[in-house]
Amino acid sequence: MPSTFTPNLNLEKPAHGERVDDWDAVLNANFDAIDAAVWRVPVRTDDPPAPVEGEQWVRSDLVELRLRVGETTYKADLTAI
Repeated sequence: MPSTFTPNLNLEKPAHGERVDDWDAVLNANFDAIDAAVWRVPVRTDDPPAPVEGEQWVRSDLVELRLRVGETTYKADLTAI
């Protein structure tokens, strides 16, 4: 069974036993992609109560990530990570 890939960042999900000798290359490439994607999130210096539909951003003090999907606003406390 060949590798599959995640829909958003195209991260490789190797099939069982497929990457026996070079799993580290796949893992490092995935981490690099995640790192690059995280820093594409805009930083806001103001503090509105919620993003608009589909918007996501990080507060300028880097303590909270907010994402709005439909009528729901999700908040992640970055100080707990």
